[in-house]
Amino acid sequence: MMAPKLKQQTKVLFFAPILEYPPAGGPQLSVVNAVKVLNRISELHIITTVPKNRIGSAEADEFLRRHCHTLIHSPTSRWASRYRLVDKLLRRSRRLMAPLFAWFDVRCMLQHARQERIEIFWVDRVLEHAYAVFRLLRRKRPQAAIVADTEAVYSLFLLRELPIVKNHLRWLVIWLRGKIKQMDEKSLVLKADAVTAVSDIDAEFFRRLGGDPNKVMRFSNVVDLDDYRDTVPPYPKLLEPCALLLGSFGHVHSPMDRAARWLAEDIMPIVWKALPEAHIYIIGRNSQITQAELNGERITVVGQVSSVLPYLQQAALTVVPLRFESGTRFKIIESGAASVACVSTTLGAEGLDVTDGENILIADETESFAAAMIKVLSCPDMQQNLGSSLHELVRRNYSLEKQTIEGQMILQHISEMQNG
Repeated sequence: MMAPKLKQQTKVLFFAPILEYPPAGGPQLSVVNAVKVLNRISELHIITTVPKNRIGSAEADEFLRRHCHTLIHSPTSRWASRYRLVDKLLRRSRRLMAPLFAWFDVRCMLQHARQERIEIFWVDRVLEHAYAVFRLLRRKRPQAAIVADTEAVYSLFLLRELPIVKNHLRWLVIWLRGKIKQMDEKSLVLKADAVTAVSDIDAEFFRRLGGDPNKVMRFSNVVDLDDYRDTVPPYPKLLEPCALLLGSFGHVHSPMDRAARWLAEDIMPIVWKALPEAHIYIIGRNSQITQAELNGERITVVGQVSSVLPYLQQAALTVVPLRFESGTRFKIIESGAASVACVSTTLGAEGLDVTDGENILIADETESFAAAMIKVLSCPDMQQNLGSSLHELVRRNYSLEKQTIEGQMILQHISEMQNG
């Protein structure tokens, strides 16, 4: 795939409701990589709702200085607190009052766009966090070019939980949220100038909603392979053989929290009968809060780490026991970047060009998932073969270079649209 030629000084205003460096998980990693790519192909201006003290340390400042022309914190970024409970309440109130907050965010965006003569707006995480911003921006600047960046088909993310929900009231709330989000998705496809999708499966879903199918374009989840090439000291020293469960945790009903319980309570007892020395490391934001009770002799709950590389380089495999989700999983892509074997459910690997038995093992039932883990944990040759094959797939299809070409094609589409 050849990259189209663009004007060197294409200006893009990137609205970022999530921004953190080093990235704490998949959502943050997707934003960091988008920033890297857009900085390569445009003059990048970022407006974020994330408070200054939440983006990161001096390392984050240095990263953003190198990867964008301008960074502006929206006035609504001050709607935060250093007290955890108060901040949680503020975040919930922000979701409830999204149209009001969008007014301040869009005003900030339009002021900067006028000053810098920017006509391309790239709204990130639009379905999850920024639909009100997109809708108001479209109304205020109908002639502007707006790229609606999706991380998943969010209605599917919500509605796929329904079969495992037992509380009737919660079932109804999820169903209503999913139906509202379906309406948002249809409106988004009709009103945006370009809609990004992380996989062909997501792209086909959006195209079926109507409008011009050509405006739905791939902007894949990828990794920067340079971040995984260095060999780091093996600290802390992990118990072997071990498997990693990587992700972002948060509450009892989240996909990762449900996955952790299924792994610990149902899958691992079968694995331990065959391999009593096998160890699980649960790593990711809030895991030390929601999964603390799993800490023990055979399971270590690590919490958030600055880098997963020391863990990946010592692990026999990663596991992705997801039963509901949408989008594509960074856990599998990161595993391949580090040449580590992976066992996943079908849903966990959805949208990725993986092949069961060639570069990953797929299993959906408790017994088959445990059997796949036993097979990999007990066979170093299989670990190496699966890891190497997955790495080659990531290098070919999920690298920063691939996303750069996709980003150029999106901006080329916008340029052609603006030129009539």
